Amino acid sequence: MGPRGLVLLAALGCAATGLGAPKINPGAPAPYTGTIQSTKLYTTSDAPAGIQGRLVETPSEVLGVFAVSREKLKVTQTTKLLEGGTRSEAKYRIAVHFAHLSPDQSFRVTGLLEGIYDLFVVLEHDFYTGIVLNRRANALTPVDQRVIREKIEASNPYFNEKHIARLSGATGRAAQARALVQELRTRPIMLQSGRERPDLQTRSIKLFLMEDVSVTGAPAWAVAETREILRQEVGPGDTKGAIPEVFCKALSGILVIDTVEDLGDIRLRKDPAP
Repeated sequence: MGPRGLVLLAALGCAATGLGAPKINPGAPAPYTGTIQSTKLYTTSDAPAGIQGRLVETPSEVLGVFAVSREKLKVTQTTKLLEGGTRSEAKYRIAVHFAHLSPDQSFRVTGLLEGIYDLFVVLEHDFYTGIVLNRRANALTPVDQRVIREKIEASNPYFNEKHIARLSGATGRAAQARALVQELRTRPIMLQSGRERPDLQTRSIKLFLMEDVSVTGAPAWAVAETREILRQEVGPGDTKGAIPEVFCKALSGILVIDTVEDLGDIRLRKDPAP
């Protein structure tokens, strides 16, 4: 076997053992199954604003950077009518933008509408966020928390594990709450060919927007909406199971108006979560 063949085998061996976890790459085939994730998961616009910076002295390799809007933003979409005409229909949702990540761990995300954004950084073994769930102090009672956890646990049966990183909200009728949740598929994954892959897992990290829909009596929380931030295929050699969240103040509350905000060098540190 020639040198080129040895290099190829070495590269395949690195991929198989998970040395160097795969970068998050929306729209490209997933590294182990070839499944293509929809690029529509992430928000795009022609707005001139953005955020850029560079992550330095990170505890492990950075796999992806995201900008998450603090509040729901107005997204205007054009919908075709039956008559053949068009109309503008305003929709509001939490914006999640995917950042371009360079080899030196500098990042740049563009197309941001005016608002306040928190950054989300996923690494090989954990993830750092500046996400603030609620502007006011958490007022959820133990009963509220129990009911919310039960509702989240019962949602989306594809994921057999649900791990709530943080939960915060108000209490009482029509109250709202938010939860940052990591969902895992640890059961065998069935490929389109019918083959099972027990060595693979699927990880999803989402914001759950909850609402108390009770009329009278005990709290009756419901999942009003979810907003997925990360969908990750985890293969042999990668970090399996739930990875911990670390709150980092340097990633939180970035005001964006009409230019690209340059954050300079950012060190990922553990700060008290709000």
